Amino acid sequence: MTEALRSETAYLITMKKILIIEDDPVMAHVCQRLLAKQDYSVAVACDGAKGLELLTDFQPDLVLLDLMMPKTNGVEVLTRIRAQEALRNLPVIVFTNACIPTFIEEARHAGATRILDKSKFNPVALSELLRGLLERGSGTRLGVVSQNERIERLH
Repeated sequence: MTEALRSETAYLITMKKILIIEDDPVMAHVCQRLLAKQDYSVAVACDGAKGLELLTDFQPDLVLLDLMMPKTNGVEVLTRIRAQEALRNLPVIVFTNACIPTFIEEARHAGATRILDKSKFNPVALSELLRGLLERGSGTRLGVVSQNERIERLH
């Protein structure tokens, strides 16, 4: 095996995989492009049912999950993820516009690693959060924090 091929193989093995489960095609595309530019392998599912299928096939290192989706909503997806022993520590970032406090509370109780408000979307803060979670390799629950709070903490 040549050195270049060995290097490329090592790179592909260490490339982190992110699954985006998002029914808004514009938001899904924006996030996919942002993450692909940062050398993440990215898969996108347009609803919760498809996301659960891809979860098994793609085996992501992190999931970016919308709450309000057709077929299977984000809380249901999260509950199914946390019910699987092998996925209990998988970082799941809930990324939503949901303004129903009980729905967000359900996501927190279902095991969201972090809950972010889509209306305050900040690509830099999102990238830094994902990188930090992936480097730690932990699905420790971090609570509900807006991206604005995340930016303030970084400065």
